Amino acid sequence: MLIRIETRQLVHILSFFLIVQLGGMLLATLLFVGPQPITQTQAPAINSIEQTLSYFGAIILFAIILILIIRFYSGELLFRGLEAFAVVVPSFFFFFIIVSFLLPTAVAAAAIGLSAILAVLLYLGKIRWPVLKNTVVIVSSIGLGVVLGASFSLPQSFLLLMLVAIYDYVAVFITKHMVTFAKALSSRNLAFLVSASDVEVADKSQLGAKEFKAHMNEVKKIDNPVIKRIIKGGEVPVIAQVQLGAGDLALPLMLSISAYTLTANYFISTAIVVGGAFGLLATMIFLIRYRRPLPAIPPLFGSMCIALGLALPFTKFAGNISYSLIALGLFIIFGVMYLTLRMGEKNQQRTPKKNPR
Repeated sequence: MLIRIETRQLVHILSFFLIVQLGGMLLATLLFVGPQPITQTQAPAINSIEQTLSYFGAIILFAIILILIIRFYSGELLFRGLEAFAVVVPSFFFFFIIVSFLLPTAVAAAAIGLSAILAVLLYLGKIRWPVLKNTVVIVSSIGLGVVLGASFSLPQSFLLLMLVAIYDYVAVFITKHMVTFAKALSSRNLAFLVSASDVEVADKSQLGAKEFKAHMNEVKKIDNPVIKRIIKGGEVPVIAQVQLGAGDLALPLMLSISAYTLTANYFISTAIVVGGAFGLLATMIFLIRYRRPLPAIPPLFGSMCIALGLALPFTKFAGNISYSLIALGLFIIFGVMYLTLRMGEKNQQRTPKKNPR
């Protein structure tokens, strides 16, 4: 089936990214100025390499479990259970921070109960109205990113993001199981991805006979009134769609929040967000150029490394060990981006050209 990428889809995805980053920074502010604020004297809960590696190991374990479920399970219950967990738990933290700030004198049990109810209602709302999927992913991504950012020290969040960037590259280009994840989750409309999609009309004359037939066989299976109307009118419908995973939203937010816990201001955090936005734009440009699934975390992380490196000299932490981490990150990420470019060129060269006859 043909997938077209239009500029407005890219704008929507970038908007979702910025909403999560800026909304997460706003939510984190409630933690830092609330009735029980996080201060610089409180060391983050996760400040050792061993703890960071254990979290990364948990990510790999979850990926393995998801691979097994997709491969050997044909039902829906397990997928709905994973979706409920992925939505309710981080959304609980999202609502708990807000409730605790708005009702500072409330009993802790009451705040916990109200937050849990709101998180469950959010998930049930998505089940009742599937169109709320993007909103649900944004809320849960903000909750997850803020909690992780407040829990990880800056060096450890940097290390975790670097490891995830390497894993993301491997999962998309080598094992390709991330592509399988995206197809399985998006086909079930599960709240693991934000998506910007629309239906366009293509020119039949631009398609070969076989390509046209295969495409029409696929789109006729889609239960969409707009697509059915286009087909009935004798035209060719093409889906324009771009998707971004919840982890691609939450993990950059984690890094910017952990930077705030180190400096107690949003200068470095803002630089990280701007760098991440440029990284996402780079990913979108690659996507338009090569028309194939691409890992989002590596270019995001590479751009955030550059932004962090440029911002640190303007702070009192300019000589911090973070410089060593930044140098290592730049080396790895620029290598990953170069390999991504080379792989895209090779794939294009291998694509057989149509016979002009």
